[in-house]
Amino acid sequence: MAGGNMNDDYKQSEDYFGCFGKNAAEALALLMPVVDIALKAHETGDYQAFRDVMTDSLAARMTPEGFQNAYAAIAPQLGQLTSKRLIAAVNRAGNPRLLFVARYTNTSDDIMINITFTNDAEAPLINEMWIE
Repeated sequence: MAGGNMNDDYKQSEDYFGCFGKNAAEALALLMPVVDIALKAHETGDYQAFRDVMTDSLAARMTPEGFQNAYAAIAPQLGQLTSKRLIAAVNRAGNPRLLFVARYTNTSDDIMINITFTNDAEAPLINEMWIE
């Protein structure tokens, strides 16, 4: 590798929170309560609670039946959420995506959670959520 510093390839990128704040403290004060509602709804199988924090676009893709099927398949394997740690906030087509590493009672694996919000100042709503 001629010239250049190898570390340049691995620079920490700036976290991206879209319209929800200029920094993590500001944005997470708005976003984390929504994240907590969504994760608790996922853990308990409460579609209505989840519906309250999702976009109409996500609701069209995730029907109550689809939500219940996912809940039945995943919730028993995971158990209860015991901890989550934000590892990055990235730009996904202009929308802030929060990436977490989480721990659950029924698995020793680190579980990845990614939650994408629609970049709309009206209210933080979730447009995508993946738990794997």
